[in-house]
Formats: sequence, C-alpha cells, structure tokens
Amino acid sequence: MRRTSIAAALVFCALPLLADEQTTTTSTQPPVDSPLVAAAKAANRGAKPKKKIVITNETLLKSGGHITTTSTKAQQPLPPAPRVDAELDRLAAQQQKEYAAKVAADAKAKRDMEAKKRLAAERANAIYEGDDPDGIYEDPAQSEGRATQQSPATPQAPPTMQVQKPPV
Repeated sequence: MRRTSIAAALVFCALPLLADEQTTTTSTQPPVDSPLVAAAKAANRGAKPKKKIVITNETLLKSGGHITTTSTKAQQPLPPAPRVDAELDRLAAQQQKEYAAKVAADAKAKRDMEAKKRLAAERANAIYEGDDPDGIYEDPAQSEGRATQQSPATPQAPPTMQVQKPPV
C-alpha cells in the first residue's frame, strides 16, 4: 500500500512537468487573423488618403455653390431707441445707492458684532486663566471654583455591562 501511494505521488508530480515540456516546443508562427480583421486589412490596402477640401470663394464658384449677400436697400434700419424718462433714471440710481448703503451698514454691523464677540472671548479667557487685573489679588481657591463652574461638564462613561453566567 505504501509503495503504491509513493508511486502515485511521483506520477502526480511528474505530470505537470511533462505538460510544461510539451507546451514549450511549439513553433513560432504568426497569429492568424480573424476573417473580420483580414477583410478590414484588404479593404484599406488600396485606399488613398482623402484630399482635404478647403472652402473658398473660388471653390464655391467652380462647384456651383450659392453665395448670397444683402443689398443696402434690403437692410432695414434699426428701431428707434426707447424713450427713457429722466425721473425713472433718477429713481433707479437712488435705489441703487440705498441698497449699497444698506449692504455697507449690514457689513459694518456684522464686523462690529464679531469684534465684540472676540473681545468678550479674550476677556473670558483672561479671567479663566487668572490674567485679569482683578485676579492677581484673588484667592486661588476662588479662581479654581470659578473655573470649574465655567468649564463644560466632563463626559460621563457609559455604565459597565454586567455579564451573568448561564445556568448550569
């Protein structure tokens, strides 16, 4: 039994080597084209590149092309410009000025509000760190108590899960 299994394993390992030798001994023939590729090559053998056509006035006259131009008599004059009331122009200019002033005022108010918020944040930070003039003479315990009141609450850890043993 042991000899048979060893012989079978040797044959099994030798078969891929034998197959590899057979595939390397093929001749190097050029690949054969499919019928579609052969037909396309045959169709393009006798074809000459097409001449590019440039359209000019001479080629149009030779080929019988039509060129049309309009005469000055056929051209119609432009319609007259619409009348614009001076009062409407003045009102439009006034509205544009009012809108520009409103936008500028809104931008200034926004800048002022941001500056106030920034100054308040800087002052709060200075007080928190004890850099304000009043905080120099303050009791450290009071500063620490104020800092804990102003600081955000620390996140609480979720409760631990208690695992129960399965019944026996």
